[in-house]
Amino acid sequence: MGGEANGKTIAANQRYKNGVQPHRRAGFEFTNTVATPKLLAEENQRSSKMIEVVLNDRLGKKVRVKCNDDDTIGDLKKLVAAQTGTRADKIRIQKWYNIYKDHITLKDYEIHDGMGLELYYN
Repeated sequence: MGGEANGKTIAANQRYKNGVQPHRRAGFEFTNTVATPKLLAEENQRSSKMIEVVLNDRLGKKVRVKCNDDDTIGDLKKLVAAQTGTRADKIRIQKWYNIYKDHITLKDYEIHDGMGLELYYN
């Protein structure tokens, strides 16, 4: 009887690598790592991709800006200011009636590649 119980333990250890049961989806395993800010920042850096945003001021100027999707609206304003010659603090970016805040990222606003935004001057 002790051999059977011992045999089941050995079989379970062989089935679960290092005694760690795999996640239900293939390719994932439970680990004892803790999500630190450094690890989260590295993950965000790996997942950021380059996008192109089109900004139209409705006065005849259309600006195409390449940036990362994890850039903030403030970073986008600085890139637009460099292309148009307008100061970044005098630029307002919005879509319909939603005025975008400077500290929120493009990914959070779900701004994707090729998306058109409105450009206003304060």
